[in-house]
Amino acid sequence: MEHEQTIAPSKPIVGLALGSGAAKGWAHLGVLRGLANLGVHPDKVAGCSIGAVVGAAYANDMHQELEEWVLGFSSWDVLGLMDLSWRRGGLIGGEKVFDALESRIGDLSIENLKRPFAAVATDLYSGQEIWFKQGELRRAVRASCSMPGILQPIKHGGRWLVDGAVVNPIPVSITRALGADVVIAVDVNGHRRSKMPTLPVEMDANAVSSLSHQESDPHDESDFMDLLARGKEYISGLTDKFSNDERAAPGMLAVMSQSMEILEQRHKRARLMGDPPDVCIVPDVVDIGTMEFHRAKEAIYAGEKAVEQVAHLIEAAL
Repeated sequence: MEHEQTIAPSKPIVGLALGSGAAKGWAHLGVLRGLANLGVHPDKVAGCSIGAVVGAAYANDMHQELEEWVLGFSSWDVLGLMDLSWRRGGLIGGEKVFDALESRIGDLSIENLKRPFAAVATDLYSGQEIWFKQGELRRAVRASCSMPGILQPIKHGGRWLVDGAVVNPIPVSITRALGADVVIAVDVNGHRRSKMPTLPVEMDANAVSSLSHQESDPHDESDFMDLLARGKEYISGLTDKFSNDERAAPGMLAVMSQSMEILEQRHKRARLMGDPPDVCIVPDVVDIGTMEFHRAKEAIYAGEKAVEQVAHLIEAAL
């Protein structure tokens, strides 16, 4: 009597889609730590903006070195990486930041990384979504991180490229295109202080001054910009433009950042409805400001805890 041969089911290819979120994105490092604790090591990774930074490090097995580096950040360390300029399409040139990152992630081409990786950027003039799946790693990550108004755009192949969050804040579609069977997405902007309304709100223009400001973020970008003003004499005269407390009108950076976040949130919802991930991890980093890169310890902890909260969903998906 012949014995039937049992064929073990093949292991699914796991893809990781790391979303945008500036300083909140250090939570991605905590997510990687949490997944490793579950024995999950994604095979492919795609990233947008800060997600591209962490994703590139992971793709080259350098994420632990990146974590050690950012855990040592102070606000003055962050300041020291800022090459400030008003004449290059962004507040920050970015070369000092990416020189430092390159020394920790590696000066490589994407196709030479240890895992398949892709980053997303946006053509500033056509609005086209640009995928980087090969070529110079630094240029791909740099383009994906070019937050409009903050980090100057980068020119590549005759195009001016900005932050991938403008078109694809959480690159689930790219992760699937890399060949992933199961996609785990990370949304570091999933928690909000107040629920974004789905319907327009009618407001009496004469009554606006009576609105409560109790939900203002105590760790908003203005604190960081005040720090910049003290540290760099040549922008000291601009301090008032960036100052923003709970009683004052929002400064330019706050308006720009918040407007970008609103647009990104609405676009993200549409993209995820059309192409949902198998599991979405949402770290609670709502209180970490856009430029508070020195709060990595809190963000990493939040990422690790978020994985624990959905561990049953991850196990079921795999």
